[in-house]
Amino acid sequence: MAIQRIGVVGAGTMGNGIAHVFARSGYDVVLCDLEQKFLERALATIGKNLDREVAKSKITDTQKADTIKRIAAITDRSRLSGCDFIVEAASEKLEIKSELFHDLDRLSRADVILASNTSSI
Repeated sequence: MAIQRIGVVGAGTMGNGIAHVFARSGYDVVLCDLEQKFLERALATIGKNLDREVAKSKITDTQKADTIKRIAAITDRSRLSGCDFIVEAASEKLEIKSELFHDLDRLSRADVILASNTSSI
């Protein structure tokens, strides 16, 4: 399976960092969170981090713009259904994580890979 589209659930510190790295590496990213304000904050953080990379001549302004264009910020979890790989970076509360994985299992194609950091539960 060729992975082209990455879903990231959770736009906090970990989620926006994951989205940044995948988009910077050329993948299309669907960044999902519960509220638009969380997504806006994540995109602002990613933009600032990319600005630092431009200032250090690690990337060009064009590469920054291309990276940002690869990130679709959504609140509708059903739009993750077209992703080839989904990374869960949301709440560490077991009840929330359990409901989230149940929903993602229902939404996702059979060959989707789900990844999660569950070390703290």
